[in-house]
Amino acid sequence: MTSSFTTQASAFPGWFPATLLRRVAAATVLSGLALSASATDVSIAGFAFSGDFQSAAERFPYTFKLFRDQEARGGGANSYSRLVVGQAGAIKNAAYQFSPGAAVGLGNDRALMSVLVLTGETVDTENYGGYYKTFVNLRGDTLIFDYKSQTIVRSCPVSVALFDATPQPPSRERIAGFVDNLLRRPDARGLISQFARCLEQATPPREGKHTVQVRQSDISPEALAQFPAAMRAHPAAVQAMLADSLGSVLAARLGISMLPNNIGHAVGGIMSMRLESGDDIKLKLGEGDYVFDLKLNKFAKIKTAETDVSATYVYGAFMTLNFLEPQLNTSFIATNLKNGETAVLPAGQVNSDDFAAYQDAIRGLYTKFADALSRPGSKWLDSAASVQPIEPQMAAARTTLETCK
Repeated sequence: MTSSFTTQASAFPGWFPATLLRRVAAATVLSGLALSASATDVSIAGFAFSGDFQSAAERFPYTFKLFRDQEARGGGANSYSRLVVGQAGAIKNAAYQFSPGAAVGLGNDRALMSVLVLTGETVDTENYGGYYKTFVNLRGDTLIFDYKSQTIVRSCPVSVALFDATPQPPSRERIAGFVDNLLRRPDARGLISQFARCLEQATPPREGKHTVQVRQSDISPEALAQFPAAMRAHPAAVQAMLADSLGSVLAARLGISMLPNNIGHAVGGIMSMRLESGDDIKLKLGEGDYVFDLKLNKFAKIKTAETDVSATYVYGAFMTLNFLEPQLNTSFIATNLKNGETAVLPAGQVNSDDFAAYQDAIRGLYTKFADALSRPGSKWLDSAASVQPIEPQMAAARTTLETCK
């Protein structure tokens, strides 16, 4: 068996001259956070890695090497930063005008910038008898932040993943190709495309609006045992992956700004990164006014049908999920949730790849829960939640989340 595991992030200098980017940052302004008749200018800072730049190669070996290779070729139109800037420049948003330059409004109180910050890279290859299965997951945050006060104005977690099977262990070049594809592919499964979607949906925060965050993510030893061996050795990274994925689904389905979580890529409530100018930025993160806490309790695999050629299984994920206001210790949702997804396996298959199916069950739970939060009447929730009736809790949560848009 071959196995590799990488996670988390760092930062990089980019292709904008430092003096130009500093002028752009100083010139790009926001005259007020309330939605006005004219769009607010936001400078696109491109693509960045969160955390300490010096350890980037260790914590992001695939993405960072791809970046260095691009840098050695002089950047170019296909670099990640150029793609980020290009996609952002084409966005139609009545509230924000995204651009890489255009100095306007010198001397105003705020200067807004936006960046795609990569916060997690997970790569794992496991042997399943006759083939090798590779799992790749990239996670990040779409940030709009105030360059002068170094505070986050809007944020939207993004997460993409793929599975691949090969008869032989995949080469580093093949895995690098997967990582590159997940970053730049133009559909909804591409990280840069998700970044653009987040900016397209971004709205200025209302006065007195509240913040939301996936604050805590935990996993039981029983559930962790079902992850590949290399991932079991890094439980904090698994916790970050669970939290980032939930945040990404909630932001996409509910249209709310989610503060980045503190798991793994923030220290002491500070999220650090390096902009393309080479400037190190430390953003104040803190705790959300309202938070989601989750725990992955266990998985289950149940055979439901069998024929001469195949067997049908339901793969289940079981979680505890809470939504609360930490300052007043007010709980809106407190329940266990379960979700099952069906998979059909060939008859006689000795080594089943359960991990991929369990990931489908987790993703399905997140998606169905978010959909139930966006509108009442979920039949799935009636059977999935341990607390019944669950609708009064969901109704209270919906009312609260409206204050966070």
